[in-house]
Amino acid sequence: MRLYNYELEQHLLGGLIQKPEEYYKISSFISEKDFYSDSTSIHKAIFIVLRSSIEKNESIDEYLLSEKIKSLGLSFEEGIEPLEYLQSLTLRKVSAKSIMDSAKEIKTLTLKRDISEIGVNLQSSMTKSSLSSYQDIIDKADSIYNSKINFYESGSDIPENIYENMEDMIEDRGENPVDDHGLEGPHQRLHEIYGSLLRPGNISVIVARSGIGKTQFCMDFCTKVSSLNNNVPILHFDNGEMSIEELTMRQCAALSGVPLNLLESGRWRNAGDEVVNKVRKVWKNLKGMKFFYYNCGGMSIDEMVNTVKRFYYSNVGRGNEMIFSFDYIKTTFQPSGNKTEWQVVGEMVDRFKRLIAKDLVFDKKPVVSMLTSVQMNRVGTSRNRSSENIIEDETVVSLSDRITQFCSHMFLLRNKEPSEITEDSNFGTHKLTNIKARHLGQDPMGEIEPVRMPDGSLKRNYLNLDFNNFNITERGDLRDLVEHLRVEGMSPSEDGDSSLPDLFNE
Repeated sequence: MRLYNYELEQHLLGGLIQKPEEYYKISSFISEKDFYSDSTSIHKAIFIVLRSSIEKNESIDEYLLSEKIKSLGLSFEEGIEPLEYLQSLTLRKVSAKSIMDSAKEIKTLTLKRDISEIGVNLQSSMTKSSLSSYQDIIDKADSIYNSKINFYESGSDIPENIYENMEDMIEDRGENPVDDHGLEGPHQRLHEIYGSLLRPGNISVIVARSGIGKTQFCMDFCTKVSSLNNNVPILHFDNGEMSIEELTMRQCAALSGVPLNLLESGRWRNAGDEVVNKVRKVWKNLKGMKFFYYNCGGMSIDEMVNTVKRFYYSNVGRGNEMIFSFDYIKTTFQPSGNKTEWQVVGEMVDRFKRLIAKDLVFDKKPVVSMLTSVQMNRVGTSRNRSSENIIEDETVVSLSDRITQFCSHMFLLRNKEPSEITEDSNFGTHKLTNIKARHLGQDPMGEIEPVRMPDGSLKRNYLNLDFNNFNITERGDLRDLVEHLRVEGMSPSEDGDSSLPDLFNE
């Protein structure tokens, strides 16, 4: 039986030349190793240069491809002219579906070749081996088989011994110390306690009830992080609830301080010189800012993942950092088969985690970080409850436990209740409480140790945030509030707040 298909390989390559955008749908499982080198080495060479050009967003032209093949010195069968061969491939009629079908069939042939090779190696090992015990023979066979079959379901990578390079890694880090891991954030206390919420390969989640400000927080946070880190590109997926015009208006309101209604109506032009100057001052600050909006409403998880990959390779570039903002986790399509909504959501989070922690990895390092949000269920409702009766733990997270499982940080965001805001609200309008932290920052005690209130009681620490016209500023944590009470000799209200001065102006 022939374990390769020359025509199938031609069909796949011709399809990728004509429809390069389809490459990202098969990139997770197809490589040059899947093109049979004994009889079709030219196919291996074509795939290598074609993949490179697609990922660099270069023009896919037969002449340019042929010149690249020649410059790399890649092997060809005698008598084959690269340009003529490439031109012949483009004459094939290929659909997007047939590209995927041919890729799957080629992968199947690769598996058959590998298993066939295993059989030869097993036969050779068993006839030549001096192994005599039953267990030794089984162990040898297992070693030969599993060294070749490297998890076809999840990629071609193999497990690595973490101790093999430990000495080099730790010694190198000692010679080249780093102040932080991940992208620096805009909120001082938040960053000190929890470190970067946008560490490559990690997902951070904001949990809140509808209308509290999930979108506002995530957009504001990502924009400010990008600005602090040389304008790292942001790819923002919106599930269809907000248009690009709405988000643009909101961001302009946040950047300018001008009320949203003046911007949306266009009346800002007639609202006086001060307002006009505030708006136009924003224009000079927009240079270099990169916030890319994409409406992903109704898309399947496979379509979303492939869109992220295409955007990354074409607009960001291999090995460069990117922030992926997803607003927000829910099902935007009907579950298929017997799958429930929570199963679909679980698969979505799992795929996103694999995307940023495994697929988009270069030199064994992830480069994409993700910030997203999810609705709080009714258990987390705070309306008509006193602050002591509000539930602030992972039971308030809706949809799927896998959201909590796969994230690195998870925070609850809610409005402060009237009882938590006194005459002076300079400690903000919202509370941000952590319920999961896989890693902490330079001030871990801010998360680990409870805060002793002036009345002697202990409370879990939280961050104070002030939401003002779509701009968000941090107003310190509970420790800062308590310290002010102590210094001023003020008596706390029933739940620890009091009238507080503006200590955290930026």
